[in-house]
Amino acid sequence: MLLRRITKHVTEQNWFAVFIDFIIVVVGVFIGIQVANWNEARVEAEREQEVLIAILDDLKLDLTMLESASAMAKINIDTSNYMLEQAGFIPLDKISIPVVNSSLIGQELLLSPHELIPEDRKNQLWKLVSVHFYPIQSNTAFSSLIAAGDLKIISNQDLISNLQSYTQHWNSLRDSNVTTYKKFRDRTIFVGQEFGLSPFIKIPEKDLIGMIQDNPKLKAVLRTLLEYTVLHKAQFEQTSNQTLKLIDKVEKEIR
Repeated sequence: MLLRRITKHVTEQNWFAVFIDFIIVVVGVFIGIQVANWNEARVEAEREQEVLIAILDDLKLDLTMLESASAMAKINIDTSNYMLEQAGFIPLDKISIPVVNSSLIGQELLLSPHELIPEDRKNQLWKLVSVHFYPIQSNTAFSSLIAAGDLKIISNQDLISNLQSYTQHWNSLRDSNVTTYKKFRDRTIFVGQEFGLSPFIKIPEKDLIGMIQDNPKLKAVLRTLLEYTVLHKAQFEQTSNQTLKLIDKVEKEIR
């Protein structure tokens, strides 16, 4: 219809009308492009919010897992110290790290006062020492973005950098679990087996304490696992602090 009208105006040499028609066409095309751009920006903004909410859910799950791991480590530490003390040995009150470690806060780790062991659990002391928890990062949302090459959906570049650093920190924790902490846990279980102990065996407290008193090897493996569990718990707490900071940053991006 518009083309027919323009042709008529050209034929009639009505140049003013041709000019008006041209302006109408240009403005119409411009508005159409702008509407398309606005719609695309709206869709991208909505998609970004969906992604951020999914990332936030993963971070909150991470925090829950880390809190559980830290609570389990506290039980491991308290029980180990209790057993050493009951056996007449000096309990552990701190660990000094010889070099600066970026994954730990400070170079001296102080132990908090240990909680009392409930009476109904004192025949399960070996389980409370040898059963540990190793959290795994919930990283589905962010890793999916990376796999799809779609990181640009997140407009805040600093947040992207923070999420990448956070994932690297979790990778470091995972590697430490495999190369260090699980090996010391496994070694403790293997030594315990030499003395007839298994992680879920029930044994009277006085019998277990007597075994530790009479066998330096059992005492040494218990003490070593305790020391590394203190380091492990410190890493959980450090990672929890990073998770809380990242949760705050993501929440500020969600509208």
